[in-house]
Amino acid sequence: MKKILLVALVIILIPVGFYLFKSANNTGPVACTMEARICPDGTAVGRTGPSCDFSPCPANSIVGGDKDEHGCIGSAGYSWCEPKTKCLRVWEETCYAGAEQEIQYRLAQKYGKSVEDVTIKVNKKTSEYIAGSVFFATKGLSTPGEGGVFLAAKAGNMWELVYDGNGSIPCDRIKEQYSFPKDMLVGFCDI
Repeated sequence: MKKILLVALVIILIPVGFYLFKSANNTGPVACTMEARICPDGTAVGRTGPSCDFSPCPANSIVGGDKDEHGCIGSAGYSWCEPKTKCLRVWEETCYAGAEQEIQYRLAQKYGKSVEDVTIKVNKKTSEYIAGSVFFATKGLSTPGEGGVFLAAKAGNMWELVYDGNGSIPCDRIKEQYSFPKDMLVGFCDI
């Protein structure tokens, strides 16, 4: 009789032990981290499924498969340089002949103008900051029309338009985010 009770006890304890073991190691559904992987074509894929594996990259996701309208391969770091009419990597080769040309192109692009219709005049310039004025040609006329002022700051290898226009200048933001020389802000902001 003792043998039968012992066998019955073992038969009962095995499934109970297995259940308790699984319960102790099961914390519920697996929560995937929010990290992402960048595919060669520039798209990001996240983690999915019970194993939290990364979703596969799209089938057409091959290096070089992301050419833009000029044939520049963005995944390899190339972008179109209008002044030089070629693809280049801006950290290897500057696109513009100088700061004035870069600001002129940026303003033309921002306002949907041709570069020939944008005239800039630099009033003050350091190696890191530029203050000046901009004029847009009146359609069909070669004389300057409407315009305003601009402030630009060097950001790495490129120039960033900090402000442009002819309205209220956000002086507090400019002073907080940039370290323009005080004499360069005269006429823009009350110092």
